[in-house]
Amino acid sequence: KERAAMGNTTMRKKFQKDKESPANNKDTPAGFMKSIPRQFQDPYLYLSAAQSTICLRYISLAPFAQYLPGWVPQREVAKALGYSEHGIRNAMKHLGGQPYVWATEFENVHAFWHFDEPILNIDGIKYKDSEAFYHAQKPKPFDAKVWDTQRLNVMRTAVRAKIKASPDMKDLLMSTYPHSLLSLKPDSFWGFDPTYGGENMLAKLLEEAREELKA
Repeated sequence: KERAAMGNTTMRKKFQKDKESPANNKDTPAGFMKSIPRQFQDPYLYLSAAQSTICLRYISLAPFAQYLPGWVPQREVAKALGYSEHGIRNAMKHLGGQPYVWATEFENVHAFWHFDEPILNIDGIKYKDSEAFYHAQKPKPFDAKVWDTQRLNVMRTAVRAKIKASPDMKDLLMSTYPHSLLSLKPDSFWGFDPTYGGENMLAKLLEEAREELKA
């Protein structure tokens, strides 16, 4: 309990620091937004203040660092990291030409961007994060066909538990309403593969939870 409380306190302090970051002004980099407007043209990624050290490693992202938290054009991030816009174009085509938003806070694994996953308490059992819960639910012995029928509901439970455990993540999710969410990554089930497309199921579960919270 003490560990969970300390974790939540730390997250709230980070959130407060984020809110106190510099606001938009004439010196902010082109395309940068502190909040998502009702209408916009291109996909955006949310970068918290914790991502400033990563941004400083890349020439084209460094100008955004001092203004975080905020929303950065995904095209700028892709260019900085050496990716083409091919995946972004495919993703927007998949959404009927509509732009989308995303944040590392919505993922379960954070191999590049920073985010401290909250501890989850589900049915009286503690899990160090949503990914740990997800894998703990796999049938033993493992049966891929059985798991394929279960994994969506398992992830749905994980998403809801994570939102409940992380007020900051909940606030961020609600700030994206009513825009489409899309996770551009080499995963054709939970995300949207840049080349082959995908079902984007993690984003759909988040949108589902967002709708429930909005009601």
